[in-house]
Amino acid sequence: MLDRLRRYFKIKQLIAVIILLSTMLLMLSTIYYTDAPEQESPAAVQGTLDLSSWDFTKDRSVFLNGEWDFYPGKLLQPEELPKETHYFMKVPGGWDKTKGAFLQKSRGNGTYRLSVKLPELQEQLGLKIHNIWMAHRLFINGQLVKESGLPSDSLEGYQALNTPYVVVVEPAEELEIVIQVSNQVHFTGGIAHPIQLGLKNYIEKKNMLAFGGDMAVFLLFLMFGIYHLHMYNMRDKEKTYLFSGLFLLSISIVSITFGEKVLMQVFEEIPFAVAYKLQDFFLFASFAALTLFIQSLEPGTIKGRNLILSLMPVLIYLGVVILIPYHWYSPVKLYITFYANLLLFFYIIRLIYMLFYKKQGKLPLNESVYIFLCCIFAGVIIIDYNLYYSGYTNGNMIARLGIFAFLLSLNLFLSRRFTNKMNEVQALSEELIRSREIKDEFLARTSHELKTPLHGIINISGHLLKGETSSLSLEQRENLLLLQDTSSRLSLLVNDLVDIIKLRHEDLQLNLITVDLYVVIQLVFQLLSFDLQGKEVKMLNKVKPMTFVEADENRLRQILYNITSNAMKHTEKGEIVAQAREEGLDIVLTISDTGKGIPQEHWELVFKDFNHDSLPQQDYKQGMGLGLYISRQLARKMKGEVWIADSVVNKGTSMAVRLAKGQCLNTEMTAGSVLERKVWSSKPTSSGLSEKMKKILIVDDEPTNIRVLSLMLEGEYQVSAAYSGEKALESLKNEKFHLLLTDLMMPGMSGIELTQQIRQNYSLIELPIIIATARNREREIELAYQNGANDYITKPFTAEEVQWRVRSLLKLTDTMEKAFESEMAYLQAQIKPHFIYNALSNIIALCHEDGEKASEMLSLLSRYLRHIFQRDQNQQTLQLQQELDLIKTYVEIEQLRFGKHLHYETYVDPEILNKGIKIPTLLIQPLVENAIRHGLFNKEGEGTVSLRITEGEGFIHIIVEDNGVGMSEDEVGRILNGKGGKGVGLKNVLMRVASLPKAAFLIDSELEKGTRCSIFLPKELV
Repeated sequence: MLDRLRRYFKIKQLIAVIILLSTMLLMLSTIYYTDAPEQESPAAVQGTLDLSSWDFTKDRSVFLNGEWDFYPGKLLQPEELPKETHYFMKVPGGWDKTKGAFLQKSRGNGTYRLSVKLPELQEQLGLKIHNIWMAHRLFINGQLVKESGLPSDSLEGYQALNTPYVVVVEPAEELEIVIQVSNQVHFTGGIAHPIQLGLKNYIEKKNMLAFGGDMAVFLLFLMFGIYHLHMYNMRDKEKTYLFSGLFLLSISIVSITFGEKVLMQVFEEIPFAVAYKLQDFFLFASFAALTLFIQSLEPGTIKGRNLILSLMPVLIYLGVVILIPYHWYSPVKLYITFYANLLLFFYIIRLIYMLFYKKQGKLPLNESVYIFLCCIFAGVIIIDYNLYYSGYTNGNMIARLGIFAFLLSLNLFLSRRFTNKMNEVQALSEELIRSREIKDEFLARTSHELKTPLHGIINISGHLLKGETSSLSLEQRENLLLLQDTSSRLSLLVNDLVDIIKLRHEDLQLNLITVDLYVVIQLVFQLLSFDLQGKEVKMLNKVKPMTFVEADENRLRQILYNITSNAMKHTEKGEIVAQAREEGLDIVLTISDTGKGIPQEHWELVFKDFNHDSLPQQDYKQGMGLGLYISRQLARKMKGEVWIADSVVNKGTSMAVRLAKGQCLNTEMTAGSVLERKVWSSKPTSSGLSEKMKKILIVDDEPTNIRVLSLMLEGEYQVSAAYSGEKALESLKNEKFHLLLTDLMMPGMSGIELTQQIRQNYSLIELPIIIATARNREREIELAYQNGANDYITKPFTAEEVQWRVRSLLKLTDTMEKAFESEMAYLQAQIKPHFIYNALSNIIALCHEDGEKASEMLSLLSRYLRHIFQRDQNQQTLQLQQELDLIKTYVEIEQLRFGKHLHYETYVDPEILNKGIKIPTLLIQPLVENAIRHGLFNKEGEGTVSLRITEGEGFIHIIVEDNGVGMSEDEVGRILNGKGGKGVGLKNVLMRVASLPKAAFLIDSELEKGTRCSIFLPKELV
C-alpha cells in the first residue's frame, strides 16, 4: 500500500499534505496546551470531589467528572436529600444503565448531588453547564440558580430545554451542587457532557470562544456550501458540486444545533421540538448527501440499486422526523445513528480501496490524494464526535480541527478537479478555435470565390440587357434574363448559407434602432414588384405610417423580403396584404396571401433548416428551406418571433412577425420625408463636364471585376485599372486620381494594406477610397474604416449602387475641399488687418514722442503694404525671399519702437534661396510677430528673436526662437489643441501646417526662458 501511495503521490500533492498536516498539528498542540490543565483533574469519589489543593490561578478550570450521588426516579430538593445513599452515577454519561441495585429507565427523573471542597479563593467562580438531557434545575448550596425547561413526572407538565449556559458561583469552602434531571422525550437522560468549574473570567471567555467557534464553523460550511452550489450551476450541472454543496449546507445547520446550540441561544423563542427536528433532519440529510457525493466521485463504490437500498432507512427516518412528534421517534435515533456511521465507514473504506487498487478508476491520481485525505478526516470527525457524545472524552477539539482539515481537503480536491476540467476545456477550446478558424477561412474564401463570378455574371448580363453594346434577339434576351435570375438566386443562397453559419455560431451582430415599419414594407414591396409580371397579384401595404419598431433595419428588410418572397412563390392570383396591430408593448405585423396554404400539421416544418422532406406539396420543397428559418432566428435575435398565424389549404396563409414597439425620437419626421429613400433609377443623370473629367483607379486581381466596374463607370468617369496593390501604388506616383476603388482580398497586398500605404501620402479628402468586399462582416468593415477607407460596398453590387456611391463621395470631397480652402483664406486674410492694427498702434504711440521715428515707421509700413497689395489675393504660396522681405520690413517697424531692446537675428541656408522654393503665404511672419509681441513685449531688458531656415533630410526646417517670457506646459498644450491664444496668427499656422501631408509644427517653451517654434515642411511640397 505504501509503495503504491509513494508511486501515486506527486510533489505537488506531497507539499499540500505536508502543509495541511503541519497546520493541524500546530493548531492541535496550541489548543491542547492552552485549554488543558497542567495536572490531571481529580475525579469525584462517591459524591465528593476534593479540590482543596487545586490552584485555580494556575490550572484555571476543572471538570467535575466522576461518581455523583444519584437518586433515581425522584426530583428532590436539596433539603429533601437523604444523608446516606447507596447509589452513584458516573458523570458524564447517560443513566439508562443498571448500576448497583437499581434500574433507571431511559425516560424518567433523577437527582444528582456532588459535594465540592474548594481552596481559599477571593475571586468568583464560573460553572459551565453544557448538555443535560433534557430538562433540569440547578441548585448550589441550597439555592435555585438556574432552571432549564420544566422537569416533571409526566409528559403533560413537562417542557424540554437543553441549552448551554454559565452561572456565577460565589467563593466558599464547600459547594453542594444538586441537579434535578427530567427526561420525557429523549432516548436517554442524564448529564451527557462534563460540567466545568473555573474562575469566572476564564469560564466566560471559554464560553464566548466556544460560541464563536461554532458560529465560525456554521459560516464556513454555509459559505462553502453556497459556493459549491454556485459551481454546480456554472459547471454544466455537475452532480459532484450539487451533492457537496447540499452536504455542506446541511452540516452548517447541524453545527448550530449541536455543541453550543447557537441557533437556540440566538433565537430563544424557537420551540424545543422544532430545534431538535432541524438537528435530526439535517444530520441525516447530510449523511445522504455525503453518500451521493461519494457515489458521484466513483460510481463503482456504490451500485445504483445498492445505493437506493442502503439509503432507504435513512430516507424513511427523514420522513418520520418531518411527520411524527419528537418524543415518539427519538428512541429510534440511536439505532439509525449507529447504522449510518457503520454504513459511512464502509463506503469510505471502499472508496479508498477503489481509488488505490482499481486499475481503471474514474478519478485522476492528483484528485485521488485529496479524496483520500477527505476520507481520513471524515473518519476522525465521526469517531471523535461519537466518543464525545458518549461521555468518553471531555471535549471535541480533534473533531473541530478535523472539520477544518476536511473542508480544506475537500476544496483542494474541487479546485484540483476544476483545474483538470479547465485544462480539458482549454485543450478542447483550442482545438475548437483551430477548427473554427479553418472553417471561417474556408467559408470566407468559398463565399468570396463564389460571389466574385456571380457578381460578374449578374452585372455583365445586366449591362447586356440594357442594349447599349449591341442589339439582342428576343430569345437571347430571355436567355440573359434567365441567366441573371438564376445567378441572383444563387447569390441569395450563398448569403443565406453565410447567415445560417453565423447564426449557429452566434457570430451575427445586430444594430437595433427605431425603424418605421411602414417604410420598410413599402421598400420591400417596391423591390419585389418586378417579380409580379405575369401574375394577377396585388401587394397592399395597410400598415399605418409612423408605426415604429425596435429592429436592425437591414435584417428586418431581410425578414420581410423572405416572407413576402415566399408568399409570392405560392400565390398565383389574389393579393398580398401587410397589416400591423399593437399588442401591449409589441407590434405584430401580419403578411397575408391568397395562395395554396399549408396544412396545420406542417406549420412548424417550414421553419426547419434543410428539412422540408415531410412537406406533401412539392412547391414547399423548393430551395434549401433557409429563408423562413433565417427569418425566425433573426426575429428572435431582435427579441421577437415569426410564426404562422393562420393557414388554410387552397385559401391562403398569414405569416406574423412580432417586434418590440419603438418610439420616434424626431417628432418632425413624416412618412413622406422618410419615403424619399426610393429605389435608384437604372442610370444616374450626368452632372456636367467637370465630373466626367474625374479619374478613378480600380484595383482588383480579378479581370472580370475590373471589366464589370469599368462598364459601370466608364461613361461617367475616366477609369484606369491596376491588377495588384503594387501596381496601384505605381499608378498613383505617375498620375493623379480623384478616387480609388479596391478589392478587399487580393494576393500579395490586400486592400487594407494598400489603404494604409496610400494614407501615408494622401488624406481622406485628397484621395477617397472605397473598399469592395464579399463578406460584409462588421469587423472587416470597421478595420477598413480604421485604416483610412471612406466607404465600402458589398458584392454582388448593382451598377446604380456603385455609381451613386462614387458620385456622392466625389461631391462630398469637393465640398469639403472648398470649405477647407475658404476657411484657410479667411484665416489668412485675418493676418493682414491684425498686423496693420498692431503697426498703426505703434505709430500712434510714437507720434506723441518722436515725430521723425513715426514718419520712418509710416514709410516702412507703406513699403510693407505695397508688397502685400501687389501679391495675387488668391495666391496660396509665394517665394521664400518675398516672405523674408515682409518679415524684414515688419521687424524694422518694431525695432523703431523697441529700439535697442529688440535684437533680430536671421540665418537662411544659401542653397535654399538659390533653389527659389515656395512656401505657404504668411507662414513664418506670424511666428516672428508672435515672438516679438507676446514673447518680448512683457520682458524686462533686452530681448532677441532669431529666424533659422535650414535644409535637412527630406525636410525644410524653419525655427523661430525668442528669449522672452515663455509659456507654461498647459498653455502650450492648449495652443496645440487649438484652444489657446487670443489672436489668429498661431491658429492660422497650425491649421495650414496640419493640412499639409507629412508636415509638422512643434512648440518648445519654458517660463522666463523663451519659446521655440519649429516647422518641418516636406521638400516635395516646396
